[in-house]
Amino acid sequence: MSFMSRFEVYCRKRVAQRVSRKPAKRFSPLPIVSFTFDDFPRSAFTVAGAMLMESGLRGTYYASMGLMGQQTIRGENCRAEDLQTLVEQDHEVGCHTFSHLYCLRATADEVRRECEQNRKAAADVLRGYRLRNFSFPSGVVTRSAKSGLASTYDSCRTVERGINPSPVDLAFLRANPLYSRNPISDVHRLIAENAKQAGWLILYTHDVCPKPSDVGCTPSYFRDTLGSAIASGARIMTVAQAVSQFQLQADCS
Repeated sequence: MSFMSRFEVYCRKRVAQRVSRKPAKRFSPLPIVSFTFDDFPRSAFTVAGAMLMESGLRGTYYASMGLMGQQTIRGENCRAEDLQTLVEQDHEVGCHTFSHLYCLRATADEVRRECEQNRKAAADVLRGYRLRNFSFPSGVVTRSAKSGLASTYDSCRTVERGINPSPVDLAFLRANPLYSRNPISDVHRLIAENAKQAGWLILYTHDVCPKPSDVGCTPSYFRDTLGSAIASGARIMTVAQAVSQFQLQADCS
């Protein structure tokens, strides 16, 4: 991506951050950590999902139904049977638009149509399952996309780094990457800081395999992070479970 494109993404995100807010206050004083996966490659479920299940925990998987079964540089994307098993095991499926829409210049109507298509496709595969939470593809947030979705979903997740305090804008949740190219010590510090603040830390990745892509991590990296999160005393929750710990304070502005 060129410098001008990155600058445009940055400027549009800063504008979006100020509008269509969905302020909410948390009534639980304990720190929370949520593990989330974007797109999502099968390994995110078969490898990372299995680790979560071993500890009696669950994650949130943001799916673009139009990518289901496709082969990518991150490996094969999820299959219908993966989604079905995931839901049976009480993991959460979230919305990521149908075709992984790049929202930078998309209109609010285009974004809404993509999301409607994705929700319908998920409901067809998962027997009426409702996608309640959303993640912006590639973390691109615009004013039109945010305003069009803030009232549709319980929450919208970005890739803006940081810890979500209370009160929080549920339409602009911060999240942090779990990429093996980043030092694991940085993740440990972030988890410790979240415990200190009693905040809500959202982590995200894509593939979880021995030779991950630039936006994925190894199984050992994920297991280390999971162990650190559990040891911190945080409650490990899906995004839907975490959102239920918040009370809306006002309507979207």
